[in-house]
Amino acid sequence: MLLPRVLSAIVMAVVFVYAVVALDDIGFMFFTGAVLVVAAWEWARLSGIKVQQTRIAFAGMVATLSYGVAIFDLQRAVLWITPMLWCFALYWVIAYPTQKAWKGRFLRLVFGLSILLTTWCALAVLKQGSQFVTYLILLMGLIWGADTGAYFSGRLFGKRKLARHVSPGKSWEGVIGGLVLTQAGLIAFAVTQDLSLVASLTLALIGLVTVAVSVLGDLTESLFKRHEGIKDSSHLIPGHGGVMDRIDSVTSAAPVFVLLMMNVGWL
Repeated sequence: MLLPRVLSAIVMAVVFVYAVVALDDIGFMFFTGAVLVVAAWEWARLSGIKVQQTRIAFAGMVATLSYGVAIFDLQRAVLWITPMLWCFALYWVIAYPTQKAWKGRFLRLVFGLSILLTTWCALAVLKQGSQFVTYLILLMGLIWGADTGAYFSGRLFGKRKLARHVSPGKSWEGVIGGLVLTQAGLIAFAVTQDLSLVASLTLALIGLVTVAVSVLGDLTESLFKRHEGIKDSSHLIPGHGGVMDRIDSVTSAAPVFVLLMMNVGWL
């Protein structure tokens, strides 16, 4: 099982680097759109849809809406629904399993469509910026750093459960470890870039919020998978599960990160 997992990780890394370095704006938008369409097909399963044709239709709807947003250049406007989406998700995670409203298939489909659309918009806005590679590295560093810090800190010190009914393996100590590691990375970035104190503090706050919401994205997918009684969103990626299993944190972190960067005038 280890070999397929390693080979899949290498392939994903090569494809990701190629997309970032070699593709122009249009190519990158099509690439990320394709990834998110596959994720939409998986999300339909998390929403309780088992009929294959319906899952494909839902993926097509996500593709069509993304295309419409691109045609009318509405990416920045769409990102403003992000705070509302993740406030709903936070309530669902906190109230699980007593809260019942999210169990409706229609609501889960609308939520999935919204988070995938805002993710695509965030990556499109990021790509169009002059500091695309730098900011993308920052974003991915926050997500990966949060996961890495949480893993090691949770294993060493984890005692208090973060969301016992949603994801029993996650702890508050793990979250704190992820925050500490990512803040240390942001300090190093600020020093190397010779940022002012105000800019450094602004970046630290953006990082803090982004990491916190990335954890929420992971928990939200775990909630839906637990409700449906499935371990992975699909089996498309050997050793890794599905696309949604790889990008759950991205769907929450990317829109929040880009929206905050827009508001401080960095995008």
